[in-house]
Parts: sequence; structure tokens; C-alpha cells
Amino acid sequence: MPTLLLVEDDIALRKQIRFSLEENFTVLEAENRKEATELLRKNPIDVVILDLGLPPNEGTPEEGLIVLSSILNHYASKVIILTGQKTEGVALEAIKSGAFDYLLKPASMEKILFSVERAILFKDAEKELEKQGIKKISFDIEVGKGLQPLRDEADKHVILKVLKDTNFNVYQSAKILGVKRESLYYFLKKFGLKRTHDD
Repeated sequence: MPTLLLVEDDIALRKQIRFSLEENFTVLEAENRKEATELLRKNPIDVVILDLGLPPNEGTPEEGLIVLSSILNHYASKVIILTGQKTEGVALEAIKSGAFDYLLKPASMEKILFSVERAILFKDAEKELEKQGIKKISFDIEVGKGLQPLRDEADKHVILKVLKDTNFNVYQSAKILGVKRESLYYFLKKFGLKRTHDD
């Protein structure tokens, strides 16, 4: 079971996210830089969900960006930024620094789960590529289009993988992905995914 580290100083939000994710992941919690660093040092963490507004500077992204830099420099964890810092500059700074994804509060659990699934998928793919001597997955994103094309492509790969694993059983796939069937039908239509009739 993949291990997630949730770095968030809002206890209520932290518990809510943990409750929603702990069925499929081992979830560890930290509310500041010191606790996060200690847990990263002692545990193999696959994905970090990181709030940028951490104490003692809750009103700015400064502390969160320091934690992000530390994680990226010393650990192989994928980092998903979850924050209320609603400025494009902060998003670009985090992604430029190496964050895997960026979600604004209040983010739905559906979006958080998709982001986590994508991060794990990419982490697993990178492990396979490392065996072939390739160090990192990279994407060419057209300037001006932002992260949406990357997110769409990653979503498509995650959904298609789950659908194939379940032989295109929508009910089972929706359960695995943690989304409603209606949401999965929306993505099937959006990405033009259809079952191939070979039986």
C-alpha cells in the first residue's frame, strides 16, 4: 500500500483528507516543517500532499516552499501542493521548483484522489524507466496553456489503466478511482474512451 504524507496545519481538514484516503493508502500526518522532516527521514514516502501556508508563516507560501525544496532535494517523493495561496505566481513557483501538481483549496476529494493516483502512476513509471537508464519523465507543455493539458493526459492514462484492469467494468472502476459513476462516464466521453469489442 502506497504511503502518503499529509503536511497541513488545519487539523479538521487534515483529518477529513486522511479519512477519505486511508482506505487505499497509508497516511501519515504533520502540521509543520519539523514534523514533516522527521517523518520523511524515518519512512519511505511515495507522495506528499503539502500545504504552502505553514506555521510560523501561515499567511505566506514561504515556509511551504522551503519544505518543498527540502523534499525535492533529499527524497524521491512526488509532491502535490494543496493551498489557499491563490496567486498564479505561487503555482508557477511550486511547479517550477518541481512539484508534481497544484490544487487550490477547497479541492474536492475527487480531485485530490486523482492527483494522488497520477503521482503514484508517474512514480512507478519513473522506476521502470530508471531500469532503462532514463532518469525522469518530462513533458513538453505549450506556453500559455498551463498545466491542464498535462493533467488531462495523466487523468486519461490513470482512467484507462483502471478500466483495462477491470475489463471496462464502470461500477468497479468508479469504486477503485473513488468517483461516482456519473463522473466516470463524463471522463469516458471527454477522452473518447471506448471498450474494444474483441469478445
